[in-house]
Amino acid sequence: MPKALLGNDLVINEDSCNLSCEYCLTGQSNLKEGHQLKLIFQPPTRDSYAPGGPLAERIDTVSDRLRDHFRLPLLKVTGGEIFLVKDIMDFLEREAPKYEVLVVQTNAVLVKDEHLARLTAIPNVVLQISLDSHLATGNSYRVAKGSLHDRIVAGIGNIIDSGIPVEIYSVLNDRSVPEMAEFAGWLTGFANRPTYFPFPVRGPDAERFMVRPDQVHHIEEFAARYAEFAPVLPPRAYFDRLLRFFHEGRRTFRCHLPRLVVSTFSDGVVTPCPNIWFSDMGNTLGEGWEKALDKVGETGLYKALLAPRPRLEACHGCFTPWDTLSMYFEDEITLDELCAAPTYSPPRIRTLLSEMKREYVESRDG
Repeated sequence: MPKALLGNDLVINEDSCNLSCEYCLTGQSNLKEGHQLKLIFQPPTRDSYAPGGPLAERIDTVSDRLRDHFRLPLLKVTGGEIFLVKDIMDFLEREAPKYEVLVVQTNAVLVKDEHLARLTAIPNVVLQISLDSHLATGNSYRVAKGSLHDRIVAGIGNIIDSGIPVEIYSVLNDRSVPEMAEFAGWLTGFANRPTYFPFPVRGPDAERFMVRPDQVHHIEEFAARYAEFAPVLPPRAYFDRLLRFFHEGRRTFRCHLPRLVVSTFSDGVVTPCPNIWFSDMGNTLGEGWEKALDKVGETGLYKALLAPRPRLEACHGCFTPWDTLSMYFEDEITLDELCAAPTYSPPRIRTLLSEMKREYVESRDG
């Protein structure tokens, strides 16, 4: 029987984005030559999801082969910035009925009214929007111009007001961390309350942007006000883990993400972790695509990635909203707390996560 997986993190044209976030991880990755050349910081390349076109054929094939091979219930689509792709909504509408949840990650700059109208018609879509703060200073590593920042924030407000489930992915850095409480307060003002996921800046260049030791008190004070902001926050234990990361200066707790989610690219490349692109395990578009997928969970790298304590230096600096999955596997939150999030709420996903945890516990105890 095929290995059970929760999801496929499908990265489309990762080198092409309309923003040049100073801490961009694609610009720090060494997985591909284009990453090493930091092409992400060059003018973006437009592409098209045209019927029969090269991109359409590639990403249709990647998605179909992953879903058929693993029978996975969740697809996450990210970039680069996927709304640079003309007619990307056609792909999203094609994929949505095949999954329990379709997660779309975007910086929201290019989301127009016509996109929003079509997104609201997809009943199982969740939007993950990258925004470090609603204030220009806290978001300035992402957007340097205040006028553009204001337009982006207004557009994100319209997206939230549309009623689509929204998660705000907010990078904690030395500029955004003082604004956590103001940002969360702004988010609580929406009738359709999004979920605010703050997480540390990471990557080889993180030291340049990271929260300074004398700024950690902002996170401590925010966590102490959890009840005030609870309607827009993940479970309280998320902040216990977040503070542990900052107090210890690195990740020392186990990660379970690679046993649950695989990352693929629009050029067919498969890599074991959605957070950090470690190695090329093969290509889903070539003749040996099944062999490439059979490596998922089986290569020696997985042993290091799933170790009780992180072994790899890149893992030591990693903490993301995906961590709620690891928290469930480590009994830090309950299944009910995890599945309160729209991303994991469908019954099929809930059942799968419960079964995967049971199998993990039995293998660990056995």
